[in-house]
Amino acid sequence: MESTQIITAMIFSCLGLMTLMILAKPLKIILKAILNAGIGCVVITILNTVGLPIGINYMTVLFTGLLGLPGMVGLFILCIFL
Repeated sequence: MESTQIITAMIFSCLGLMTLMILAKPLKIILKAILNAGIGCVVITILNTVGLPIGINYMTVLFTGLLGLPGMVGLFILCIFL
């Protein structure tokens, strides 16, 4: 291999690592929101069997996904008052 090819490979590998480092934080936030939404859906389903009529739709999933436990508590308070 020539030295220019080695230098080019090093530059591209450094750029690739920098790109992964930049994208790591937003990806972590997105994965956490998806995990919160999944857990929220499971909890809502369990509480539907108990007797609290909270429907699973896009807004409740978004609400629990973005807010987590406070979002779940907010949904339950809305369920009780409405």
